[in-house]
Amino acid sequence: MSENLMNKEFIVLGISGSPRKDGNTDIVVKKTLEIISKLRKDVKTIFLRVADYEIKHCLGCRECMRLGECVIKDDDFNLVLDKLLKAHLIVIGAPVFWNSPPGVMKDFIDRTHGFYIDHTRLRDKKVGVISVAAESGFESHEDVLSWLRVYGAEIVRKLRVYAREKGEVLEKSEEISKVEKFAAFLAQSF
Repeated sequence: MSENLMNKEFIVLGISGSPRKDGNTDIVVKKTLEIISKLRKDVKTIFLRVADYEIKHCLGCRECMRLGECVIKDDDFNLVLDKLLKAHLIVIGAPVFWNSPPGVMKDFIDRTHGFYIDHTRLRDKKVGVISVAAESGFESHEDVLSWLRVYGAEIVRKLRVYAREKGEVLEKSEEISKVEKFAAFLAQSF
C-alpha cells in the first residue's frame, strides 16, 4: 500500500434533516458517526443539521438544468453542498413526516436538482440512509432520502429506527443495537 493511501483521511459527513434539535434523528446520526470514528482511525467526522442553515426553497426555474448548479446564491445551500461533495461517506437521517422527510430536508434535496445533468457527479460516494418514525411511512421516506443515487452515489445500507418522543431512542436498547450494527457496516463500506 502506498504511503499516500496509508495517510489518507476519509471524511464522513452526518446530515440530520430534522427540525427538532437534539431529537432522535440527531441522536442516531451522531451515534453512527461516533461508532464509525471508533472503528476507523482514518476518518474525520462532521455532523450538521440542515435546519441550522438558511436554505431557501427551489424556485422551479429549471436554470440549474442548463447550468448544472442552483442559481440561488444568497443562502447557505452551497456551504452544505460543499461538505457533501468533499465527503467519502454520507450518513443522511431524517424523521418521517407524513411518509416523507420534513420540509427543511426536502428544500436541500430539491436544490440539488441541477446535478441531474451529470449522473456521475457523486459516483464515488457511499451513503447510509436513516429513517426515524414512530411506526410507519418508511418506504416512501427512504425513496426520497435515497435521492443521491440518481447522481451516482451508492446507497450501501438503510436503517429504520422506531422512536417518537424526543430522546426516546436512548431508552430502546434494541434500536441502539440496530444503530451499532448499521454503523459497523458503514465503517467497512469505504
